[in-house]
Amino acid sequence: MDLNKLVHARHQFRLVLCGHKAVEAGAVCALLMVQGHLGMITMTHVEIASKTGVLAVAPVLGVSFTKYARHFANRWMSSALVGVFTFLADAMVHESHYGGEYTEAALTGLGAFVFSVIVSYTPLGKKIDRLAEEFLHTGETPQAA
Repeated sequence: MDLNKLVHARHQFRLVLCGHKAVEAGAVCALLMVQGHLGMITMTHVEIASKTGVLAVAPVLGVSFTKYARHFANRWMSSALVGVFTFLADAMVHESHYGGEYTEAALTGLGAFVFSVIVSYTPLGKKIDRLAEEFLHTGETPQAA
C-alpha cells in the first residue's frame, strides 16, 4: 500500500510529526518516572507516559492547521514548542516524583526538547524535514500575513 496515494503530503507531515513527538515526550516521561531504572517500568507507567505524550502533541496538531505551522520546519522551534507542551502535559497528568511540585515536569520538558533536537539530526529527522518542506510548499497551508 502506497502511503503517498492514500494520505496527502500535508497530512503525512502531521501524522509523522505528531507520532514521533508523542513518542519523544512519552519516552522521556517514562524514563523520569522510574528515575532511570528501565526494568521498573510497568504498564501503569506506560499508560501515564502515553497520556503525557498525547496531551503534549494535541497543541502541536492544532498549531499545524494555522499559519504558525511553518515553525515546525525549524528543528529548534519545533523542539522548543514540544518541550513547552510536554512540560504542561506532564504537570497536568501526574505529580512529581522529585522534590518540588513541577521539577519532574520541567525535567520532562527539557528532556523532550533535547531528545527532539537529537532526533532531528537522524535519518528520520531528515525525512520529517522533507515532509515539512512539501507541507509548507503545497500552497494549501495558511501563510503568514
